[in-house]
Amino acid sequence: MTYRRTALVLAAIAVAVALVPPVVDAHGAPAGSAPVLGGTAGTIPPIFAASAILMDARTGAVLYAQAADARRPPASTTKILTAIIVLEYLRPDTMVPISKRAAEQRSGSAIGLEVGERWRADDLLNALILASANDAAVALAEAVAGSVERFADLMNQKARAIGARDSTFVVPHGLYYPQHLTTARDLALITRYALRHPAFAALVRQQTFTWMRHGLPPRVVVNRNRLLWRLPGADGVKTGWIPESGQCLVASATRGGWQLIAVALDSPDVFADATRLLEYGFSHFRLVRVAAREVVLARRPLPRADKLVSAAVPEDVYVVLPRGAALHWEVRLPPDLLPPIRRGMPIGELMVYADGRLVARQPVVAAEDVEARSLWRHVLAWVRGLITRSTAAGHGG
Repeated sequence: MTYRRTALVLAAIAVAVALVPPVVDAHGAPAGSAPVLGGTAGTIPPIFAASAILMDARTGAVLYAQAADARRPPASTTKILTAIIVLEYLRPDTMVPISKRAAEQRSGSAIGLEVGERWRADDLLNALILASANDAAVALAEAVAGSVERFADLMNQKARAIGARDSTFVVPHGLYYPQHLTTARDLALITRYALRHPAFAALVRQQTFTWMRHGLPPRVVVNRNRLLWRLPGADGVKTGWIPESGQCLVASATRGGWQLIAVALDSPDVFADATRLLEYGFSHFRLVRVAAREVVLARRPLPRADKLVSAAVPEDVYVVLPRGAALHWEVRLPPDLLPPIRRGMPIGELMVYADGRLVARQPVVAAEDVEARSLWRHVLAWVRGLITRSTAAGHGG
């Protein structure tokens, strides 16, 4: 009966979390689980992109959003998703054969692959990201899935798994197809996921690489992302352009261990827009660790428990706050929580506030086992209480 009651309490916690209304941006678009903090810290810079977003890479908090859920052609920013899938499926030293279809993919950017050649996967990834090579995109897609079409299925499955649910991917390179569409928010989510992969992070922060081809002099390929030279802390990720998309850029920068992701789609100057977004984020917000993993945050008594229940978070909890905002947090446990409780069991929530506004809520778990008192201990506690009351009455006589 006690286990059943505890289960019902935990189910009620889950329902309460699910019923929290979604945060919306200035355009009324649902912001998902990440709060839109823009407008609460200083003046928002002028952004001229048709769609834009600024996201914290660690928490997914959205600091700025402008038409972030409008579906648009992503051009070569598509290759962010292509690259992370390749990294998850192929070893760097996998030899990739070049098919006729890949060699003939000369529209837009290409590295000049020839039919029958064999290239290492990591060489083709360098060409994919730094040279934006469409022929490399096709070759890698075929190596992973056997065909461009089957690779597109993988792209859509991966995007949905990441949480990018407003996108439809048709090709690995981003050349125009009417159904090949994504959003600024989805690109930020995909990039946030990809940057957790060390090989991807190392790939996109390179300024140059040397393309070595047998019988030809080495060719130095320069990354098209100008922010890698211009913006302090810039460390990624991918440019894009086709006539139907306009100039596109997904950019990232890290300062003091804090990484932000900016997306600008269909902009007259993507580098200026991305710079303004990133500088705005670093100058007007701060990343704060609210709670450390497995450090006890609160101890509370429970009815019929043999000791206090200790509440902790299973992982470090970070939030992004406007600079100068007052931080407050509290641990909430349901009033009818009863033992026995096992270490690691969800028992309540950590609520985090900035200037009185809820900005994060995370589950807390029991830091140790808590047992129900035995009948003998109940009797012992009752006897002790009786003796204490009798002694007090005798002294008062």
